[in-house]
Amino acid sequence: MYNYLPWPSNMRTADHVLAMRIQEGAAGYGIYVMLLELLRDSESRSLVFNPRNLAFAINEPNIELVSRVIQEYDLFKVADDGTFTSPWLEAQMEEYDQKKAAAVAAGKKGAARRYGKDVGNKTTTDSDPIGTPCPPPSVPHGNITNIIEPNKLNITKSKLLGMSWAELTGEDLFNLARTDGDRVDDITRQWADGKQKEIDGQRGAGKHNLNAILEVCDDWHLGPGMFAWLLRYTNYAQVGSHQIRKVLEMDARMKKEKFTPKYPAEYFLVKLIEP
Repeated sequence: MYNYLPWPSNMRTADHVLAMRIQEGAAGYGIYVMLLELLRDSESRSLVFNPRNLAFAINEPNIELVSRVIQEYDLFKVADDGTFTSPWLEAQMEEYDQKKAAAVAAGKKGAARRYGKDVGNKTTTDSDPIGTPCPPPSVPHGNITNIIEPNKLNITKSKLLGMSWAELTGEDLFNLARTDGDRVDDITRQWADGKQKEIDGQRGAGKHNLNAILEVCDDWHLGPGMFAWLLRYTNYAQVGSHQIRKVLEMDARMKKEKFTPKYPAEYFLVKLIEP
């Protein structure tokens, strides 16, 4: 169940990549590849230009390197609305979409000749490079406990695969929610401390409270990925905003009711994204 990305084996020597590799080495090339993968998975094939969040998404500690790869080598195009795209990827996917459409049309025509009737306008998924529909992903969904009756189990089907938020697809959200990784680490805490000081200097003390989100992550054993997501959701923990009030109210209620969902990150994501 993966999106298909045409990739030439000599991409590393292409003119538009070589200059970046000379300056940034294999690390820059790896970042370039992962950014293209993120763009391919994005429904609009565009992402918000936020190097810090993107670095979180690809688990790259060097945020400045991520920024340079995007901005300095003409590998990507940054638009006025704060998003960026890849001209190379757009060209590749346009060719791929045309070939896929032609293969689907040929398949319909061949089936009509063979069976003597029109087989209809069935389309293939975007995941399959050879034009054959793929079955939907089969994923276990026993996850959410009813918070109103904490001692009663209420199994529901995960909503995450049908959701999207910002540049993350439903599959990205599901993977983030189901990852049993480490808790927020010291490096992330040091970054949060520096970011808090930076925001205080720019906007004044008391306007944002990153430590509140760290405490929520500590309460429910959420990792750096969920910490980054919650910061984005709450606009860097903006004090008084509807989003941070919702997060803190959920945290307080869960502790009061002594409620522990099977997948805390999934619970937060579902409850925060749904209307």
